[in-house]
Amino acid sequence: MQAPLILQVAEMLRFRNFSMEYDFIYDRHTGQFSIRLAAEHEVLGRFLLDEFGQQAEAYLPLLQQLSELKPSQSMQYQGKEFLLEIENGEVTLSHNTLFYQNSEQPTEQQQALADDDLQLDQQGMTSQCGLEDLLKLLREWQQFLAD
Repeated sequence: MQAPLILQVAEMLRFRNFSMEYDFIYDRHTGQFSIRLAAEHEVLGRFLLDEFGQQAEAYLPLLQQLSELKPSQSMQYQGKEFLLEIENGEVTLSHNTLFYQNSEQPTEQQQALADDDLQLDQQGMTSQCGLEDLLKLLREWQQFLAD
């Protein structure tokens, strides 16, 4: 009896640069693209797919805007769920919930929850990288989607 043949249903490309490692994945079975990044940059993959989807041309306006940015310039891109900020060549991506400010005094119950460290988990809600790293990721991802 022969061993069953296992079909590979995903194509994967791996990219590494000095500060960021990522995999681009295309699942042939579902026709879906995905990005796998190191834990400290995972939110960046979520931002790209949630904000721009799987169409290569959707990334062009952001790529153009970022490419034209001079090192001393700043920029903000307000997405549906995330704020992308570039300042002095450094990129910070933060989930919008991190900016929610409640000006009222906390109730006793809210204070108890805060004291028990049950506040909003900020892990996975923010990421930082260099502008050049982000541009490299965006160009390679856009090319992967286009191919």
